[in-house]
Amino acid sequence: MDHEQDAFDGLDARGIWESVPDAMLLVDSAGLIRLANLEANRMFGYGEGMANLAVDSLLPADIAIDHARLRKEFHTDPRRRAMGAGLRLEARRSDGSVFPVQISLSPLGADLVIAAVRDVTDMVAAEERQIDSARRRILAEDHERIAKDLHDTVIQELFALGMSLQAAVATIPDPEQATRVEAGVNTLDDVIRSIRALIFNIRSERQADDLRVRVVEIATSLIPSLGFEPTVSFHGPVDDVPEELHEHVLAVARESLTNVARHAEASGATLAVSVRDGEVGVIVSDDGVGIPARLNRQSGHTNLAERARLTRGSFFVAPHPEGGTVVEWRAPVDQRPS
Repeated sequence: MDHEQDAFDGLDARGIWESVPDAMLLVDSAGLIRLANLEANRMFGYGEGMANLAVDSLLPADIAIDHARLRKEFHTDPRRRAMGAGLRLEARRSDGSVFPVQISLSPLGADLVIAAVRDVTDMVAAEERQIDSARRRILAEDHERIAKDLHDTVIQELFALGMSLQAAVATIPDPEQATRVEAGVNTLDDVIRSIRALIFNIRSERQADDLRVRVVEIATSLIPSLGFEPTVSFHGPVDDVPEELHEHVLAVARESLTNVARHAEASGATLAVSVRDGEVGVIVSDDGVGIPARLNRQSGHTNLAERARLTRGSFFVAPHPEGGTVVEWRAPVDQRPS
């Protein structure tokens, strides 16, 4: 231990400060930067003029508005925060450009905190490529399932019906009736060809405004915040959901998964969109810590409950039987006044 202490005492603290590859900021309780290393000046583009600069000026305008309150809360109860904890953060350079960052916080007493800032632009670009790949894979799997169901069930049943009718034509004594049945068989052939063409289109690219596509895009966009890829599934005639309900479905999916990212401490989550018995449903479940007491008291799902009210639907949140939380939102597909 003595040798280790001697080695530590011999180090140049200023040299260590300047050699760190991340931007290092020493910030006081008033939000003023007292010290910044060379990497901080380079990253934010301030030369060497960051001393006494307000740390809020390094944030996008929409975040800076609330940052003073967050700083006050932090200094009231200072706790070390590791790099990458919480939702994705953004910073702003002196020229106004915004870039993604990870930030760690290390309190030094009640009045000072060391903030280490890391530019994660390259990492975010790689994540976005992974997200796009995941979105395409999920959609491809869902499209293939639909195409398979159409081919293996609907087409086969129609083909069998056509064969039965064609066999029955020879037994019909009335020529006029036989001609009508033959016309029906020809119509079935046309329907089968149309479905096969539909299968081909399904196995190609779907429309960008398709509800399934947009749900998957929401789920995959939240992978960085969640820390994992949520499982997405669709059940029933989801394509029949009217456009007036699309934004409600998407908002429920987005807010529910965002709540998982913020509060659940989960390692997995599922998002299911279904249409059954005249209702569209969005169910999000996770394997996290359950419903926080604070959210219970504040009824933290007010927006979802309000969307249920606006659509004459229902909403509830409850503990999952196997641990975690389940959120279920439903609304009638037919939104015409009753």
